[in-house]
Amino acid sequence: SPADEYNPLASRWLAVSVAADAPNAVCLFYSLFNTVLSYDPHGMGVPYSSSFASDSHVKLIELSAQVLCVLLDCGLPGSPEPVSNAYDDPIVEFDEASKGGFNIFRTLLARIDSGKDLTFIYKGFTRLLSNVYESKNTLLPNSSQSLECYQELLVFFWKLLEENPVFMNHVLTQCDSNEIVVPICYLMYQSRKDPSKIGLVHICTFVLLKLSGERSFGVNLNKPFNIKLPCDLPLFTGGHADLITITLHKLIVNGAFKLVPLYSCFLTIICNVSPYWRRMSLVAAVKLVNLFELFSSPKFLYSSDNAHRHLALLLEVFNNVIQYQYNGNQHLVYAIVRRKDSFGRLSSLTLQKAITACEKIYGEKTALKFESDLDDKKKDIISLQNVDHHGNPVAAKTRSSSKEDDDGSATNASIDETTIGSSTLAGERFQPNEEWLLELKESLPLETITRLLQHIVPVVDDIVNKKQGIVDEVEILEVLKDITMVGLLPVPHAIVIRKYQPNQYTSLWFTAFLWGVIFLRNQSLPIFDGEAVELFQVSVAQDDDEAST
Repeated sequence: SPADEYNPLASRWLAVSVAADAPNAVCLFYSLFNTVLSYDPHGMGVPYSSSFASDSHVKLIELSAQVLCVLLDCGLPGSPEPVSNAYDDPIVEFDEASKGGFNIFRTLLARIDSGKDLTFIYKGFTRLLSNVYESKNTLLPNSSQSLECYQELLVFFWKLLEENPVFMNHVLTQCDSNEIVVPICYLMYQSRKDPSKIGLVHICTFVLLKLSGERSFGVNLNKPFNIKLPCDLPLFTGGHADLITITLHKLIVNGAFKLVPLYSCFLTIICNVSPYWRRMSLVAAVKLVNLFELFSSPKFLYSSDNAHRHLALLLEVFNNVIQYQYNGNQHLVYAIVRRKDSFGRLSSLTLQKAITACEKIYGEKTALKFESDLDDKKKDIISLQNVDHHGNPVAAKTRSSSKEDDDGSATNASIDETTIGSSTLAGERFQPNEEWLLELKESLPLETITRLLQHIVPVVDDIVNKKQGIVDEVEILEVLKDITMVGLLPVPHAIVIRKYQPNQYTSLWFTAFLWGVIFLRNQSLPIFDGEAVELFQVSVAQDDDEAST
């Protein structure tokens, strides 16, 4: 069915397969679970060992992951509260099992709470996903087998994060969450220009966004990053927060155009972890300030009336680091000082300057289009009807609003439809006005940066003058290291954390993405008719005749 008519409870075959009385459902669940997560792609550790063995085991892993994801995708979420009978055996209550949309597989997934089992699950995910870059990072070429089911694994991992409330807490407190960050960043970095991998970048972004909403995740990112990835990632000395920042910077400046709707998510991830960033590398500091220059440039700033929201997130990143982690982040302070003119132009912006710059860049009659594929809007997966537990359509909310706690210390921002589907803005060109300028001034927290520059710039200028313009950056960094900003900066603001909030749009997107992956991964013997698919759009690349969704 088309995306705007899709009903997650409509499949009678799946409804029977996931019912509480489905034969051998529990056995099937744990069999698929263990088949996927117990596999070790390294085998005996002997190079080229996979060349002498059949690939039927790998095919079994891939198909098991696909079947498990499909069974976990239908119906309604399961109750995580375990229930036992008089003999202490786990059971499912009759009232729960008789509800429309009940899914025994989602219930079993939600009720896994053993620390040993959760560690086994997480280690299985990290071992399989790390194979993506480890198989290409060997001394002997093609000596290690590479798994191709990483997209199914990421969907499976997301299901666990969403369905099981104990799993994410266990990962963040009892495991090393950086083990999952590295393969995710690698996949995003390598897929940034591939049109067929846009969905992969989306799911990686959602995983990072959900994890970044937790304090322990941000603190753990300070661990040193020492892995050599098989890609053109810039060399840097720092932690995993630097890895995430450098990766997301690359996706913004050198990624596919269809990643534009994800820019806010990218910056939100960095913003969430910035209060805990103890020591930023030089490369990451320069990348962040470069992003500020990019988003504050006239071409981007005047592209639409809300383009400045990216600047607000970046300024919040700078403020978090300066207010809470000033010691140890001299690289960022120095990068800000070197680009002080960019901040000065923004703080002194007037309406006349804005109108002049806008007309110089865009002229007077330019219409803007933020999505090159206007015809694809009818296939946009965000057009969705909400359904109740019986599968009947109900009035859909167009967007989930942000909610702020009473103390202002945390804000939960949900991912709305613009971050999932294609965002198309066409029509009259944006023209700066008084209302827009007032909103811009109120939304950009420039006070902390302004006070920092007022105190630091004279110190740096004095050093340069004493050395007659010939000064080593190391000397300046040493001076900045000894400077204290106590009493000079505004009172530290409350830390704001924007958390992912599930909604109907993202649920449908994951369904469409999952079936798109299954469609593409089963083309050797085509079992689906591409012309009959309506849930997502199927197109064929003309140069290599490979299908893409």
